[in-house]
Amino acid sequence: MRITALLILMTLFIFSCNKPVVKYNPDFEGTWRTVSAYDSTLNETLVSEIILDGKEGAYYNSCRDTCGENLCDCIVVQTGKAVMNSSKDQMKFGSSNYPVSIQQEPTLDPNGNWFMIIDNKTFFKTN
Repeated sequence: MRITALLILMTLFIFSCNKPVVKYNPDFEGTWRTVSAYDSTLNETLVSEIILDGKEGAYYNSCRDTCGENLCDCIVVQTGKAVMNSSKDQMKFGSSNYPVSIQQEPTLDPNGNWFMIIDNKTFFKTN
């Protein structure tokens, strides 16, 4: 009896961790970008982007936006399965060991624009 209960608890624990972000909250799905901002340390105007499409995701942090439609020369690029930790305050992309911090989940502002705050940056939904 104890072994069965232990196996059930272990199974629940395993499946409760690292849930796909979009399955946890479908409002995360889409392409999100920060407003271009000047970084005095790097002496560059930079932008960050998060793309969440089903289970897959990508995080492009501190990139140049002067490369046409796509971002380039990013300081950090993380891609792969996008998962949320069990406390729902961090998400991780692929096999990266560097989760991003979620300060505010996707929210609709009074003007009808979606935004979220990740790693202390405000991202706006572009699609």
